[in-house]
Amino acid sequence: MKSRTRLFHAVALLVILGMVLSACAAPVAPADSSGAAMADEGEEMAGRPLPDDAAEEQVIRYVTRDLSRLNPASESGFGRPWISHMWMPFFLRDRNHNLQPWLATDWEVNDDNTVYTIHIHPDAAWSDGSPVVAQEAIDYWSWAISPNCISCWTFLRLGTVAGAQAVIDGEADTISGLTAIDDKTLQITLESSNPTFIASMAHYNTGFVKMEDVNADEFAADANTRVNGPFQIEVWDLDAREYVVVQNPGWWGDTKPFIERIEAQWSNDENITYIMWQNGEADVAHWFTNIREPLRAENPDLFVLIPYATNFYFALHTSKPPMDDINVRRALLHAVDWDLAIGAAYEGSRNERIMKTHLTPELPCFVADNWPDFGFDPELAKQELAASKYGGPEGLPKIRISSGGSSPNYLRTAEIMAEQWKNVLGITDVEIRPGWGDAWGQDVDLVNVQRNSWGATIPDPAAMINGLWKYYAVPHEVGLDDEELGAMMAELSSLDPASAEYCEKVSAAEQRLLSHYYFLPMIWDLYEYVVQPYVKNFDANVDNNWSTLLDIYVAEH
Repeated sequence: MKSRTRLFHAVALLVILGMVLSACAAPVAPADSSGAAMADEGEEMAGRPLPDDAAEEQVIRYVTRDLSRLNPASESGFGRPWISHMWMPFFLRDRNHNLQPWLATDWEVNDDNTVYTIHIHPDAAWSDGSPVVAQEAIDYWSWAISPNCISCWTFLRLGTVAGAQAVIDGEADTISGLTAIDDKTLQITLESSNPTFIASMAHYNTGFVKMEDVNADEFAADANTRVNGPFQIEVWDLDAREYVVVQNPGWWGDTKPFIERIEAQWSNDENITYIMWQNGEADVAHWFTNIREPLRAENPDLFVLIPYATNFYFALHTSKPPMDDINVRRALLHAVDWDLAIGAAYEGSRNERIMKTHLTPELPCFVADNWPDFGFDPELAKQELAASKYGGPEGLPKIRISSGGSSPNYLRTAEIMAEQWKNVLGITDVEIRPGWGDAWGQDVDLVNVQRNSWGATIPDPAAMINGLWKYYAVPHEVGLDDEELGAMMAELSSLDPASAEYCEKVSAAEQRLLSHYYFLPMIWDLYEYVVQPYVKNFDANVDNNWSTLLDIYVAEH
């Protein structure tokens, strides 16, 4: 068995690649910087003394867009700031991607990287005082990767665990590779060697809920849902658009947070968000787009970069006409001048961030020209459409574009694409609707272009590319089908990121994935929070998580 000390030497090599996935520090509770004593089980912990400059009211008003249900398995967007402080993953990343003890104190892995053993903190408890035990992770994860969990993502994190695929396929109820050695020890056996698997144990999708609280396949947590972290729900009402998270008075950790309450506000219009910001109605804001740069020019110190870059694009459903013909997909890509299109759609604010590959420039193994045929080529586009089984624009089925939200940037990009398809290819039967599938009613199954996004929430290029493949190979998503690519992706999980062949194989897999022409690009975006200067100790990690939430406080202002 490798000790975590030995692993430090292997993991340290990843720093060279910018992907530190280090093992944890010595077994301790989440760090106590105040000396406050931890409560006995089921008792409320004594308050933590506030800093001298702290405001009397410790409330953060946060504005973002598209808030949705809270559930670790289904989280994919705007609950990330605090969800890992409600249902704790075993580890928590810092800004530099180092893993810190969180729900677990430590871990070991065997010599061939196939068996990981995780030690849950002995004091870890739920908000009702009951202990957190290893079997609860097994039960929740087995549900979270099953077909019963609607719109859930945990399968991307646990897909390499022995027996996971049988659960994903609905052929088994429990992940056979998970074993509760005792209440506080979880053993994870993988299908094959994976030296970076432990990174998944710091991902928000691997937090877990007590299964007694999971009351629906499309589970949405509420104020009655027990938590094992320092925060819990007071109210989370999607219809009333009321979202409040408060301290968990039974939090078992040594460090009680300063912040007592987080009030989230939903704004899908960045102009409204900006007005709220200027009027002092928001302490932290997310999702400024075109307004971001003028605001930065006024006060650059307000911005906190999230160490995470993502792709924004329109996915093409390759199983639905006319996207079932690769020549159509190629023609749609080559008929658009992407530099002009994105420049216009984003009003010049993203000219340096036009998406041309999946891996972003911030990630190791990035190759700028890894999509060799990318670019505007109207004559080639005409030839490709003529070579398709549809023969030209007259025989082409309707193109239905869902913008995946109401952002003006998404809608403008879609409109520009449609205009250029008309001018270059003569395609006129295109319909664009803002929002998601529900905007299409009974025609939802006919939508063949869907705005989407994907980022490296695990800072590992192999994990990012493999996740894209797993997701878009699902028939009801994009429906990619490529046996050779599947084998290439399977090999990526076993590679040591420090090996000489790692980037070469990542690049080859990405290039083959791009060769399917299954999306139309928009931008590589860098996420940022805009934070009022009186919000102290604010920082974020690659998950968009407020990784310093235990130490954030609001100063007098």
